[in-house]
Amino acid sequence: MVFAYFTQSLPYVASAIGILYVLKGLLQYFGLFIGGRPPLPPGPKPLPFIGNYLDLPKTKDWLTMDRWFKRYGDMVYYRVFDQGVLILGSLKGCQDTFEKRSAIYSGRPQLVMLGKLSGWDFAFSNMSYGRPWRTHRQAFHQHFNQNMVPKYRSVQIKNTHSLLRCLLATPNAAQKLAEALPSTFTGIIMDVVYGYTVTSTNDPYIKIIERAQAAFSESVKPGRFLVETFPFLQYIPSWVPGAGFKRLAKQWRIATISMIEIPFEWAKSEMSRGKPSIVASMLQKISDKKDKSYEESARIMKNAAAMASIGPSGTCYCITSRAAVTLFILAMAMHPNVQEKAQAEIDSVVGTHRLPNFSDRESLPYVNAIIKETLRWQNVSPLNDPHLLTEDDVYNGYFIPKGTIVISCIWTILHDPTIYPDPFEFKPERFIKEGKFNHNIVDPYAAVFGHGRRICPGRYFADETIYIMTVSLLAAFNITAPLDETGRPKTLVCEMSGGIISSPEPFECVIKPRSEVAAELIRDNEFTS
Repeated sequence: MVFAYFTQSLPYVASAIGILYVLKGLLQYFGLFIGGRPPLPPGPKPLPFIGNYLDLPKTKDWLTMDRWFKRYGDMVYYRVFDQGVLILGSLKGCQDTFEKRSAIYSGRPQLVMLGKLSGWDFAFSNMSYGRPWRTHRQAFHQHFNQNMVPKYRSVQIKNTHSLLRCLLATPNAAQKLAEALPSTFTGIIMDVVYGYTVTSTNDPYIKIIERAQAAFSESVKPGRFLVETFPFLQYIPSWVPGAGFKRLAKQWRIATISMIEIPFEWAKSEMSRGKPSIVASMLQKISDKKDKSYEESARIMKNAAAMASIGPSGTCYCITSRAAVTLFILAMAMHPNVQEKAQAEIDSVVGTHRLPNFSDRESLPYVNAIIKETLRWQNVSPLNDPHLLTEDDVYNGYFIPKGTIVISCIWTILHDPTIYPDPFEFKPERFIKEGKFNHNIVDPYAAVFGHGRRICPGRYFADETIYIMTVSLLAAFNITAPLDETGRPKTLVCEMSGGIISSPEPFECVIKPRSEVAAELIRDNEFTS
């Protein structure tokens, strides 16, 4: 993921450019020792010019980072060409830098292909730290802070129950779940942000969002674009041989602009009909502004709305939430004893006459523990979005140069055996003490949603969406491994994909109603929030 800032096309690097980069790297390297500066943090030894390029994996970079932490300690510094990177493998290191020194650790490295060329410079998650970033983030925060999120619970429940009915109506519920989850999550956020009701998995507005998400995912693939290492290439004409990335970026830019403009204009047109939405609320607040002031405010609102629809962290809310729920389903199929214990808790608190709602959550500590353990056990975002150090710094006796990309390896933090014994085992009980949620153990959310001023501003909404979906699935269905030819449950293994979002690789499972009573509840759909 993080290596999207670099390139794999070494044979095409001109020798003259290479010499310049070697000189620059040498000057930076030897300049560190002038004036008695402390040393750089430990890390793998770099080669001339390319640095540690050859040490980087093509996928699942967090596993390589984890090995480095075991060898060099919980701070590792490496270099790719002339770009320095610091990775942090402890929660304390993240808190000391991203939080306690947030004024200088909150920058964002700029991807040329993603931002300038493909149109994602509208996204505040990709903006440099400063006034435009603060303005956009504040516009988003007004509608997704902890006090505002409960307003959207009815939408979350409505779409979750639609998913349950969809699963009930098909003989192959597991396959249907994989097809329906994307439209369910997109439907929730489209309803909340734009007031738009998704009608099917082929809904045209879903296609708009998916095309933009695909553009995002492709434009940040590790090592795909030479322009990330040599930004001047962005200025060559698109007709030049080897400039296919410019033509590709033009297509992606169209997809990005469509995602920003089309749903927003639809929501504006629906305001006169009294259709409630975040966009309607935003526009009503600025209706008294005139001319340029209105246009600027509307632009910020439009950008904030688009960020809400795809995910404020820049990694797409629908994709990350879908990956988390898919992982939960796999965990339940692999651990039937955990599922049975959770269902017993739900039955004792909720009963069997209704499905769970948000008011039940505080009385369901084991269900909450399952959610926490799911996100800890196999991280769907193993690395946080990279930060950029905006000033020279000294931390733990090491010098960290201005311009260093700084990343926390969430995977390593949440698999620290000193914090979570048997970290590779799925054990929700680790969060329970004397029948209650144990607040003395480190909450995985301290790492899962990022750190400091760049912490995910949509975390409260994402958490509530994941809760209502997981608790509803547990209450309504049994999730099991399929049977083999001898009638015994197959052994399931959790294999996670690489990439920005790490999702479970395709797996088999069986999803059936727990009882006819549960099936009737789903059909009746008479639930309250």
